[in-house]
Amino acid sequence: MVALMHLVHETVMQAPLDAIFSLAADVERWPQLHPAYRWCRILERRPGGITFEMGGRIRGWPARWTAVQEQFPDDGRIVFRHIRGITTGMVVRWHLQPEPQGVRVQLVHDLVLRWPVIGRLASDLIVGPLFIDWIASKTLASVKREVEQWVSTGESSSQASAR
Repeated sequence: MVALMHLVHETVMQAPLDAIFSLAADVERWPQLHPAYRWCRILERRPGGITFEMGGRIRGWPARWTAVQEQFPDDGRIVFRHIRGITTGMVVRWHLQPEPQGVRVQLVHDLVLRWPVIGRLASDLIVGPLFIDWIASKTLASVKREVEQWVSTGESSSQASAR
């Protein structure tokens, strides 16, 4: 049985679309944005994307994964395909859409767990709500906080805390 976990997180950010896009795509900075992300290593750089490995602690549990990132700046989209780790097969999409009140940022996670018998149960009761939902909401909030601080003060949170 194939199990699909589908999660959507959304917010409106008060910042230029290109600044939001740049920060969302810059996975090397994510460990500075939220403590759950401990490290990031770029494995390959190519036009329009990267392959990277990331690790950290999601709700206290060790996590490590490898993903391929594709950037579509003209469409306001970033796509991550997880190729190694417990989230292998997960597709994560960032959609950025300008609106009169700011930029609507939608973060969508789709995971197909190809685990016999328990796949659906594991994705719906454990992987999705306990891990993916938690880190997705934290990531989106961290990007929002960082980019809106940059717009209002001209400095990142790491620059502000260094003062």
